[in-house]
Amino acid sequence: MSTTFEVIPVETDSITFRQVLELSERRINSFLKEINSDFEIRLNVTLHDNGEKYVNEIDMDSKFEWKENEYIWFNINGVAGGTDVYCEEIKDSEIDPQNPWWRFDEMVSNNKTISDFELKIEKSKSLNRYWWFRRSAGQPGIINIVYGLISASLAELTHGFVWTDDGAWNFEKFPAEPNEFYKWYFKPEFEDHCDSKEWAERCLEGIEEEIKTANKT
Repeated sequence: MSTTFEVIPVETDSITFRQVLELSERRINSFLKEINSDFEIRLNVTLHDNGEKYVNEIDMDSKFEWKENEYIWFNINGVAGGTDVYCEEIKDSEIDPQNPWWRFDEMVSNNKTISDFELKIEKSKSLNRYWWFRRSAGQPGIINIVYGLISASLAELTHGFVWTDDGAWNFEKFPAEPNEFYKWYFKPEFEDHCDSKEWAERCLEGIEEEIKTANKT
């Protein structure tokens, strides 16, 4: 089982790996300070073939995109697991030829917080790009936190928004712009949804030891 966050850019998709990595680290380490952790993390990122035929280093100043047969892997030194990231076009005529922008339908009907959402979607259509971050089940709590914060950082850089409909977090809060996402993601005190609240509390209990162990390696 796995869960995903999708990131839909609105104003631009011309950002670099370095921008994503640096902002993500800042947001993650800011989160750790908020929960009174004395540790900081550093992210690693590599390019993989989907069939694992190769693993390549990345030119950090290149555009944050890659081929359909590839994915990006983010992980933390000394921590098991990570998140795999895929880069695709939003427009999809194969599933629904009459409505190739079908991905937006549920986002529109579920939106509660994003103003001028229809206009933003039109801008997204002109970019025709989205990324999705996958987290497989059974990973350390810090990975569960990190893959959401990387997603939000990417949305922040592209002036876009985050979407999920597969249980990654409380569905009622999506789509979400990053400024909202940062306020409540993995913050049990701001969560009324029982499953999300309890899961956040369980993960937060263990991350200090996870990061402490990682810093020893």
